[in-house]
Amino acid sequence: MIANRLQAPAAPRGSSEFVIAGLLLVAVATVLATMAVSAVSPDDQIRWGAIALAAFCGGLLPLMSVAARHDGLGLASWRIGPWSLVWGALAFGLATMSWPGAQGGPADEIWPGSIVRALWMIGVGLAMLTVGYCAGPYRLVTLHLRHITDALGRRFTDQIRGPGVTWILLGVGTAAQLGSAVLSGRLGYVGDAAASVTTASGYGQYLAVAAECVPLAVAAAAIRACQAKGLGSWLVLGTVFAADITEGAAAGDKQSFVVAVLAVIIPLSIIRRRLPTGTIVAAAIVFLLIVIPFNQAYRASARGPVTLATSQAVADAPAIADHVVASDLSAAILETSADYLSQRLQNIDTPAIIMQRTPSEIPFAAPGQLLIAPVADLIPRILWPDKPILATGYQISQEYYQLPAEIYTSSSVTPEGDLYRHGGWFPLILGMFLLGCAIRIIDEVADLRRGMHGAFLIILLFPDIVKAESDYTTLLAGIPGMFLLWLGVVAISFTRRRYAY
Repeated sequence: MIANRLQAPAAPRGSSEFVIAGLLLVAVATVLATMAVSAVSPDDQIRWGAIALAAFCGGLLPLMSVAARHDGLGLASWRIGPWSLVWGALAFGLATMSWPGAQGGPADEIWPGSIVRALWMIGVGLAMLTVGYCAGPYRLVTLHLRHITDALGRRFTDQIRGPGVTWILLGVGTAAQLGSAVLSGRLGYVGDAAASVTTASGYGQYLAVAAECVPLAVAAAAIRACQAKGLGSWLVLGTVFAADITEGAAAGDKQSFVVAVLAVIIPLSIIRRRLPTGTIVAAAIVFLLIVIPFNQAYRASARGPVTLATSQAVADAPAIADHVVASDLSAAILETSADYLSQRLQNIDTPAIIMQRTPSEIPFAAPGQLLIAPVADLIPRILWPDKPILATGYQISQEYYQLPAEIYTSSSVTPEGDLYRHGGWFPLILGMFLLGCAIRIIDEVADLRRGMHGAFLIILLFPDIVKAESDYTTLLAGIPGMFLLWLGVVAISFTRRRYAY
């Protein structure tokens, strides 16, 4: 029975139109890439290359949909593979158009020609991710994992047990965040910046995983609100959502707001069978008008001329929030936040500097590290107290941007950049192919068409995999812990079937 479920369903309607649209966009990308190569000005080369990459990702998207037999483009069903291509088009394509001109800071080290080369590298990487996603050997692994997920489906319904589940998850996640802050001396961005790269607690890894229960509490409340259809359930959802974004704001983390929104709209998309467009638009406006201005002001206060302790920074947060909310929420603020966001989305810098300085100035790293590091990360620090700290972004900042060690900043390495620095094109091609296989496995296991359980797994893995700012090994090392957390949370969150079979 399970093997039959893994057989590809009939081709979705409109597949021929998708193929034509995909091939047309790939052809357009080829023309634009030719224009980029023939352009005289380096800035024009970057702009045309960025548009070409965006068009190429746009062409891969419908082709992936047809090959993987998705409903539509797979975006409304929150499949990670298609969303990775959308993010690639934005973060590496369109956002790179803002790169020409004065950069300032470490980006001054990057040559324009390196940006163009990095665009080609990202294009190859995303193409191989698509091939791995559509044609990789994912079926056997998916078959074995489906034994687990099918057992969950037989044992548990799609109904949340009760309101207590939400508060339990919120309590566990909040306690884990507070415990991590006490042990490390920092809460997210604020506090002792050196602690993230110089010290590590034996319990830190477990606390980081347990802290993910906070957005899962929001998801559980959203599911129950849609199922119970009572005012009380919606009030619980609002309360838990507010608690989540408050905790994220205190940590100086913008992504927590986005994850909290995902924890609401993903369950709504499943239950209502459509994207909640109004909710998404409202969240985007709040993000631009309030979240970004608050986050910038809060971080400036926490790490200004004097770095504040965690308790001091958190104590200042309410006054900063009041000032932001009380300010004139004008179109100028919206434009400023949009400009900041376009700069922040840009991920091409570190892949470019890696290609520029590897291997001419900095030798390739040993390819074997790509296999050893994820396995080593699974060993508990309690059993291996001297286990090296995974701080690749911080190390890249020193090695490639030549920043002093006392500047605690983490560069967005990206899986493509990390693979290239471990041997060049062959690790890049093979590694992105395998990453595509892994993403397809996750999408098949968490298939939201089969029930609500997979929504929790998507919420846990979607942000880090789609945004893909970390190095390859860190990205892979985080998946097993999230998978185990997912199994445990599903077991305590959903009601048992009266008769298991």
